[in-house]
Amino acid sequence: MSENINGAATLENKAVLDSERSKKKRVWEIDFVRGFAILLMVLDHLMWNIADFSYTLFDVSIRYNPGHFYTCPFPNSNGVFVPDWLLHYMNAGSWYYYWDLRISFRLVVLILFFTISGISFKFSKNNLKRGIVLLGAGLLITILTIIGWSIGMLSPYNIIPFGVLSCYGVIVLIVYFAKWLTLKLSKNNIKTWYFVSFLMGIISIFITLYFKQAHINICPGPNFDSLGEGLVGVLGAIFGFSIWGGDFFPIFPYLTFFLIGEFIGSTVYKDKESLFKRESIVTKPITFIGRHTIWLYLLHIPVITLFHCFLYRGAGFHLCF
Repeated sequence: MSENINGAATLENKAVLDSERSKKKRVWEIDFVRGFAILLMVLDHLMWNIADFSYTLFDVSIRYNPGHFYTCPFPNSNGVFVPDWLLHYMNAGSWYYYWDLRISFRLVVLILFFTISGISFKFSKNNLKRGIVLLGAGLLITILTIIGWSIGMLSPYNIIPFGVLSCYGVIVLIVYFAKWLTLKLSKNNIKTWYFVSFLMGIISIFITLYFKQAHINICPGPNFDSLGEGLVGVLGAIFGFSIWGGDFFPIFPYLTFFLIGEFIGSTVYKDKESLFKRESIVTKPITFIGRHTIWLYLLHIPVITLFHCFLYRGAGFHLCF
């Protein structure tokens, strides 16, 4: 009896030690970069909400000019004028959102995000579950945006048929099954997987370049009035042969960046240990965010929108629907 008790205690202590080791092995710099990238994404969405979404959601009684600025305040249906501070606030969002350098800035953030996500593939205990959860969260966002469009809260362009979480989830599942099948057929030869992943990345680049060169755009705008055109539009959003929806994240070329990250994770971080010294107190808040990015991504748009609801309602404006 005592031997069984001692054995159980030993196993319990071992489990505690393993748990502590796994916490210590968490690579803080990856969480930091991921958290930094998601914060930049939140900033981008905030500016979009200020520049476009708030304007379409509320009767703010201003005109929109070709320079992407709001001018000429006039009384709305309730006789309310746009206050100067609100006009400056909206123009600040417009200035950033339609800034020419924003396109390059956004691309750098997305490359960084998907590369870091590929590195994280090495550290996940269950990538199959991770991919399914991410895809499910992405589909939830799609459903919510369709509901918002159906009740008049969102314009058709704001529908998200295949957003960043859907793209992320599908890529995780693609790489998971591709790696599993390659290692199984090659009898766990990791070099074979490196070769296969390299080919996948090259193919992804060529597909992206082909679609861009051919200017394929068979469904230029969202259309749920026709089931056929809607399905074609969704496929276009998934594979990248058409620009469709308010949040456009096709599998190609982001699969390439994810595979680059997966290679870095399998080689540079093969021991699952940090390359840098212990993090400082300054980096810890961003690192914390990097460990919970999915919740921040799911909640930041509703929180920002709710904030603007109070802001615009306080200024005397009402919803347009």
